[in-house]
Amino acid sequence: MGAQGSSKPAVMKRIYTGTDGMSHVEDIVLDAKSVMEKVTSVEVRVAPPGRFGDWHVGPQRQYIINLAGSGQLEVAEGKVDLPPGSMEYIDDLTGKGHTTRTTSKEERVSICLKFEDQKQRIGPLNPKTTTSPKP
Repeated sequence: MGAQGSSKPAVMKRIYTGTDGMSHVEDIVLDAKSVMEKVTSVEVRVAPPGRFGDWHVGPQRQYIINLAGSGQLEVAEGKVDLPPGSMEYIDDLTGKGHTTRTTSKEERVSICLKFEDQKQRIGPLNPKTTTSPKP
């Protein structure tokens, strides 16, 4: 079970660099067996409406949790919507990277959690991983 009262599973978007050097996205279903990571810092980010970040890679491995406002990532497969409550695992540290955009009329507020162990590579957390392109 995902969010309180919801029958949908909790899902995190993993943004990673493929063998082709392009950033890709996959859904990772979170459950009681999901890997826990130690983090070194928590950063609150506020992005104004219309903010656009051109192609870039993640500065380091981190989680981003969207609290308010909506955003969008673009990767090799296309655009990925980031509604409030969504979570991303940023793992594309090389290659072309991804773009980011605030799509809501209000500010996008998110929390960034930076991993303590930057050498650890988290792959799919469980076998329920699926690719999730959006045209």
